[in-house]
Amino acid sequence: MTFFHGGFPGLKVGDLLLPPDRTGTEHRLSAAAETLGGPAHATRTDVVYLTTQREVARAYAAFYPDGALYQVLPQSPVDPDPDCLQLDLSWHCPAAVIVAVIDPVVLFRNRTPDRWLRMLNGPARGSAA
Repeated sequence: MTFFHGGFPGLKVGDLLLPPDRTGTEHRLSAAAETLGGPAHATRTDVVYLTTQREVARAYAAFYPDGALYQVLPQSPVDPDPDCLQLDLSWHCPAAVIVAVIDPVVLFRNRTPDRWLRMLNGPARGSAA
């Protein structure tokens, strides 16, 4: 499988992608889940999240100012992300290596990242599209 990660800008091929527990970064999506009282598995800071879908990773990259899109190679077996409702879409592992910088600066001109994710995943149950 080919894995992608969208996130912190400025990484290079060969750099190790590490979880927030190891880097100390405060800018993470799990912080939003924590603030909203999400379940423990949604607030993990000891893993790196990966996806098999390039456009999903691109949407997550756009949550960062000047976020980047990377192709990555997990450094251990991956586990499915328990928050993801779509099988074979989202994974996590302790670390990954950057093997390619797909897009060093992801910009959404007329789409916000949350609108992009809704487009990819379809409308939420009970919501208007």
